[in-house]
Amino acid sequence: MSLFWALYAFFFAVPFPMFLYYSICYSGGQRFVSSLSAPYWALVYLVVSVVLWSWLLARYFGQWFIAPAKELRQMNQLLRTGVIRDAEVVASRTAGKAGKNPQQLAVTLRFNNLSGVPIQETFPVVDMRPQLGRFDVGQRLRLRIDETLTKNPAIVIDGSAFQPDTIRRLLVFLGWMGLLGLVVAYYLLSYRYEHQGTGWRFLTFFHPLVVCPLTLLGLRWLMNGGLGRFFLNDKIAVQLKYTGHRATARLLEAKQTGTYINEQPQVRFELEYEDYRGTTHRTSCKKIVSLLGMDITRAETIPIFYLADQPQTVAFATDLDQTE
Repeated sequence: MSLFWALYAFFFAVPFPMFLYYSICYSGGQRFVSSLSAPYWALVYLVVSVVLWSWLLARYFGQWFIAPAKELRQMNQLLRTGVIRDAEVVASRTAGKAGKNPQQLAVTLRFNNLSGVPIQETFPVVDMRPQLGRFDVGQRLRLRIDETLTKNPAIVIDGSAFQPDTIRRLLVFLGWMGLLGLVVAYYLLSYRYEHQGTGWRFLTFFHPLVVCPLTLLGLRWLMNGGLGRFFLNDKIAVQLKYTGHRATARLLEAKQTGTYINEQPQVRFELEYEDYRGTTHRTSCKKIVSLLGMDITRAETIPIFYLADQPQTVAFATDLDQTE
């Protein structure tokens, strides 16, 4: 998610509910007794609020602090145990500021996947020795691929060096502790200035202490998995790209499903293709199609990837290999 959309989502998850709540419930400067919750409901809301915030903070801690450490261990293990593949540099461009040392590059490599099918992948690279020209177009490199495709990432450049960024980990930890402190401070301030001698009865379902974590968790689910039925699942995409076979499918029919994402229609494609054994399969897949790319619905053939042991699982080659 881009920084703009992250800030946009944060606004509607935190400041906006707080503004609505306090402008409505305290429009006259003091809260009406009739708007207070019953004692047992107040206890329910308090427990729900604490559980939601604890769950959210635990998810953030895992994503910001634990996941990068686990990823570092997996990459170092992959350098020792991964399947070797020879690769050719087909494109290389500067990803960071020009002239910055060490140089940051986006390197596109062409190599064979685990099924021997040529594919392309773009890797972020920090080139500590740019004078060697190791990532110039036409150079040959070796890759390490996780045969089980359970590691993240599933592929690394052989000979890479991965070291923990201690300063970044410290800043992330301090940031998480700061977030925890803000949540605790909000509980204390809310109780001090809102209880008015009624305990926690000021808590309602629409109080920011309940709504904000619920909205943030909902946004996480929506962006990380809830929209997965409209887009290609990341796990399936990795399997298709690194173990799949390539074929040219005949487009039998393309029909809109009636679902729109950002005003872009979802289209169901009915496809027919022959696998590498010569067996014909008919399958369908759904895809969000840009209004500028509707020509694909009138194409006679479409290049796809499919899984040999699950021939009904397919994806468009253009979705898996954006660099082609």
